[in-house]
Amino acid sequence: MRANRKTWSPALLVSAVLLLAACGGNVVEESSLEASGIGTVEGEANSPIYDRARAYAAANPKRDGGSWNQWCGSLMVRFGQLPDSAVRPTAIEAYRASRIVSTNASTALIGAFHWWDIGSAGHVGADLNGGGGTVFMATYNLSQSWGDAIGVNSVSGYSSKTGARYLGWSMDYAGGRIAGGGGSPGGSLPQTSTEFDGIPGEIYYKRIQTVGQRDFGYTGPIDGVTGPNTEKVRVRITARELNNRGGPRTSAQEDGIPGAIYWTRVQTVGRSFGYTGPIDGVPGPATYKAEHRICGYAVNRAF
Repeated sequence: MRANRKTWSPALLVSAVLLLAACGGNVVEESSLEASGIGTVEGEANSPIYDRARAYAAANPKRDGGSWNQWCGSLMVRFGQLPDSAVRPTAIEAYRASRIVSTNASTALIGAFHWWDIGSAGHVGADLNGGGGTVFMATYNLSQSWGDAIGVNSVSGYSSKTGARYLGWSMDYAGGRIAGGGGSPGGSLPQTSTEFDGIPGEIYYKRIQTVGQRDFGYTGPIDGVTGPNTEKVRVRITARELNNRGGPRTSAQEDGIPGAIYWTRVQTVGRSFGYTGPIDGVPGPATYKAEHRICGYAVNRAF
């Protein structure tokens, strides 16, 4: 998208450039929202920036009476209250004026900007909880819709839906930053007592989901409610802790599927967590309790 070549007053120039903070090229994106992904992500893992984004979307479900689609840069500028000096005509131009910290989305801090190469104008979103799992953006390619092409998706979710090439994350948007950014993912969550009593609860599962977003591609909500995806992540986190403590190695770290080696390792490592049953690779109530304690130990030290 280009600006008309004509003379502008300074005030009109700033206004026009704000309108030109577009993204995604000239082709309008078609909606690919999954009904199962619509909803909210509530809970203690959500940052103040997440809460601000929710409030902003509730107050601005449309952009100046129209759709937010193709206006990702404009959303960043308006939501982030970025200075006029940060405004660029397109997301890709803002990317070129920003300092990329890493191309590993899982290491992104709260308030980071994620960048993609797509179309002629690129795409950008703001990380609300850190780790690339909950990214505020203007597009129809969302996992959760908060308005007309405004909502959230994960870095991996947006990339897979659109085929866009991920370029990395920065803490600045052409020199502008979101106030209050810079915290680590899950920093507001307390420790889980599951490490000590082996009883899973809401905080335990929120920590699993938070670590899952950062390390294992989990794209579901941080709501403390377990389900198939959360359980798979739980096994992978536990397996990683087991593998870090020696062998034989369990492949459950990669596939989330517990087998005989996994359960034998849980029982062996479980000796340090109060397990006194046999080392036979057959799970039972005492083995499951040890498993939860090991996972609780791991997520308490993950952030």
